[in-house]
Amino acid sequence: MQIKTVIKKLSSGYDLTQQEAYDVVAAIAADELTDVQIAGFQVALKMKGPTVTEITGLAQGLRDQCTPIKPKVSGPLLDTCGTGGGQTTFNVSTANSLVAAGGGIAVAKHGSRSIASHSGSADVLEALGVNIELTPAQSEQLIEKIGIAFLNAQNFHPVMGRVWGPESQLGIKTIFFTIMGPLISPADAKRHIMGVFKPELVELMAEILAKLQFEHALVVHGLDNLDEISLLGKTSVAEVKDGQVKKYELTPEQFGFDRCSIEEVAGGMPDYNAQLVRDIFSGKERGPKRSMVVLNAAGALYVGGKAESLEQGVELAQEIIDSGAATRKLDELIEVSNQIGE
Repeated sequence: MQIKTVIKKLSSGYDLTQQEAYDVVAAIAADELTDVQIAGFQVALKMKGPTVTEITGLAQGLRDQCTPIKPKVSGPLLDTCGTGGGQTTFNVSTANSLVAAGGGIAVAKHGSRSIASHSGSADVLEALGVNIELTPAQSEQLIEKIGIAFLNAQNFHPVMGRVWGPESQLGIKTIFFTIMGPLISPADAKRHIMGVFKPELVELMAEILAKLQFEHALVVHGLDNLDEISLLGKTSVAEVKDGQVKKYELTPEQFGFDRCSIEEVAGGMPDYNAQLVRDIFSGKERGPKRSMVVLNAAGALYVGGKAESLEQGVELAQEIIDSGAATRKLDELIEVSNQIGE
């Protein structure tokens, strides 16, 4: 694999074949590329824009290079990992994963530290006191024991660990820590609510999930530039089920919520976001930030099989928070992740 040829091809606006994309991952895994070459590939692909073929090749390569886990759970396994990007809110998908687990869904929350924003899923969970550095075997044990674990991408994907340095030095989010993250769960979770940062990614990602035989998934993009189900305005949705893709839009009013501004759901540094999660779960925060979590958790409960509709999911998410089940699951995750990681 000639990386110079690949970078030249991309920078000239030409698409890679699936095999060429796959071979780049293999070359990174074999430590055949320098940091400069990895960064050059990342930027060139970002500037051209990745195709479904290129994404599929990269995803297959990353899947083949990862350390997989196969937790024994009685029901479906859910992931809430999104692409990141768009306007910055607090860590909604991370809070969402805890509500879903509090509702009895087994959750394998894939994610990483933030590159371009203040707080990624790893950052906020660490600020909450969760041990985010568990080995694959320990993470598998954690899911089996309490029904949720955080899967830190760098601990499962050697290639992700290798590209982290160049990507963080670039200071921009490229395909590895945006589009690829939700597609390469080490636990192969087949239920997913996935926020994406561009409207054109909604249908594209849904098509890929259908090809990867996901059982039930929602790909969502808030049309006010949010990678979540939005409380600001309309949300574009592609629902994947039984190999079929159905597109529709949602509004906050459908679920009895008022619209808000981005400032009302904005996030901050990890410690600030961690306290927000605590306040939402304890009932101290009952404004738009809680509503954002409820809306997105409704999607998780729906694809996870605990709710028959998004409307029913909203009611169930509120019950889980108000009953203290989300707080108890967070406390359990903190305690047991640290016990297992000793």
